[in-house]
Amino acid sequence: MQSKTPLAVLLTLSLAACATPRMVAQGKSVATEADLHEITVTQAGVRLEVPVTGANGAVSAETTAQINQFGANYRAVGHGPLLVTTPTGSGDADAAARVAQAVRMQLVDTGVSFAAIAGGTYDAGGRGTAPVVLSFTRFEAEAPDCQPLWKVDLSSSLDNRATKNFGCSVNANLAAMIADPADLKGPRAEEPRDAARRDVVLGKYREGEPSGATRGPDERATISNAIQ
Repeated sequence: MQSKTPLAVLLTLSLAACATPRMVAQGKSVATEADLHEITVTQAGVRLEVPVTGANGAVSAETTAQINQFGANYRAVGHGPLLVTTPTGSGDADAAARVAQAVRMQLVDTGVSFAAIAGGTYDAGGRGTAPVVLSFTRFEAEAPDCQPLWKVDLSSSLDNRATKNFGCSVNANLAAMIADPADLKGPRAEEPRDAARRDVVLGKYREGEPSGATRGPDERATISNAIQ
């Protein structure tokens, strides 16, 4: 008598044959080979030392240019406060305080919000040349380590899956090109709403008027017939 395999057993065997191997990247399960090549985002500190020269707290033109560039970098990729740290116990504490104040004003002139600038002190240990230190935090993206293509056996696909380095080059290029790696950690915070514009729109809505912008008489477009 011919025996028959139960349907439940056949279904179990078929599902086991098609099961996707479990892949783990950085301690967590991922869905595809492309997810194995994650971009690592880490915090890094940016630092600039402003020398204290002279009792009047004057800052040289070269140092002013460095402060301007430092402020521009903070506006572009800085996170958290921009810290201006003044030395204490140095040769001339008054001169250091004047330099720190001049630095704050210069940073504000470059577009850094005064509220974003925080002050602090550090022990100079009696050094007469202790600088005023500027610092802020930024994020850096570390690209995944991609295996060279010539080391990958593209002809071997017994499990019908993509190669282990699939998607690695894309993430490596993304890590090199992205402007602010903090965007990889989460969305940016929304900017404050325009209260004045909101009042205008709501006012027109309550009056039954169109709330959108209206076109003026000079706003018109014509289609050229130069190319038929």
